[in-house]
Amino acid sequence: MIDAAINADPKFGFRNCIGSALLTVRDHWLPLVSAAFLREFVSLLVGCIVFALFVDWRGWNLVVAFVVRCLMWSALQAGYLKFCMSLCEDKVQWNELFSGFRSCFQMLIATICIWFTVGFGLVFFVVPGLFVAVRFSLSGFALVDQNLGALRSLATSHRMIKGFAWCATGVLLIYCLGAWLLGLVAGMLEPLMVISLCTLYKHIKMREEGR
Repeated sequence: MIDAAINADPKFGFRNCIGSALLTVRDHWLPLVSAAFLREFVSLLVGCIVFALFVDWRGWNLVVAFVVRCLMWSALQAGYLKFCMSLCEDKVQWNELFSGFRSCFQMLIATICIWFTVGFGLVFFVVPGLFVAVRFSLSGFALVDQNLGALRSLATSHRMIKGFAWCATGVLLIYCLGAWLLGLVAGMLEPLMVISLCTLYKHIKMREEGR
């Protein structure tokens, strides 16, 4: 079934996507892991600092710290996606990791929309949740690459993924299966998933531009 992606475009499919991503991860595994670690560590550290500064707020400091942590994570996630897009071109640009602060609100809104709709779909049926996850899987790249708003990036991802849905489905299923089998260790698969989706996004964009 995953091979249907190859039929959609004879020159590109699931195997091409994963194969290209594996090469990128192999060549740049240390920057990838380091960037992902910094994203989580810095956002958590900022949240902890805010929690300590507002400790007299009697519980509200936890809410404030959580909101700040989410905003910081969203900013770093936007930068992380830019960083990964540069890695796909064999460029290691660390400044990209901290270049997503202008997109933090839009990234946070897009992330909330995705998790809400995916979660809603998974509560009732697994298939609708997976369908939404696949359709919106390229939204983050569209948001940071084309400077789109949250809702516009979701719509763009939904449009771009047509014809390549099985390719994205294969990537997400590998990550989900790894999470089920490996638990917390599945975090090691995140760089492969992100680079695979990044490769897919770049291919679709170049195809639409006629290159």
